[in-house]
Amino acid sequence: MADCVYNPGACHPFWRDEGERSCDLAPEVAGMKHSSIEVDADVRILTQSLRAIRKKRGMTASDIAAALEMPLRTYQEFESGRGPLTHKRLFAFAEATDCDPFALLLGAIFGQADLAIDCADTKFCMIMMMYFEDFARDRGGDIAYLDPPNLAGGFDRLFKDFGALLDDRERFLQNWLANRTGSIALSALRQRMVNRRDRKAGEPRKE
Repeated sequence: MADCVYNPGACHPFWRDEGERSCDLAPEVAGMKHSSIEVDADVRILTQSLRAIRKKRGMTASDIAAALEMPLRTYQEFESGRGPLTHKRLFAFAEATDCDPFALLLGAIFGQADLAIDCADTKFCMIMMMYFEDFARDRGGDIAYLDPPNLAGGFDRLFKDFGALLDDRERFLQNWLANRTGSIALSALRQRMVNRRDRKAGEPRKE
């Protein structure tokens, strides 16, 4: 498994095309240690989420240990919270189980153990972060000039729109009865973003 530091702009394991997964890291980046994530008491929520995702995917601890190329005992310590909960391991876990790595992290921060499960198929948090990364790359330092009230208003409208989709009771009930939830695989999401960036490649950067 490639030794990739989480660096969205350089070698993110999900952002880039399959042919770019080798991640050519600068020496100073390649030598970085992956420090443990500090989630304090919320480590219990994170480990609950890891187990829940594994069971949702019908995988055993041995299955994931093999996918991560680590000894079974090392994986068991990771899942239980006794081993290092590093960004590298969490993103590798997400790759192996096709779930949302940011939902794993935010679930622990928010104190919501179900968030990782709820976003596992839709990749809700990851999609937000991918679009934010694109926006930050396109606009650069200009984002410092955005007024917080405009940000709050924009996100308020966005999430109200999402809420309206869920409030469409007829459609919601049809999906619920059919047990049909939103879903996209990491590979499909990655390719969608690659295609989007290819389309934008010829566009001039906004100054």
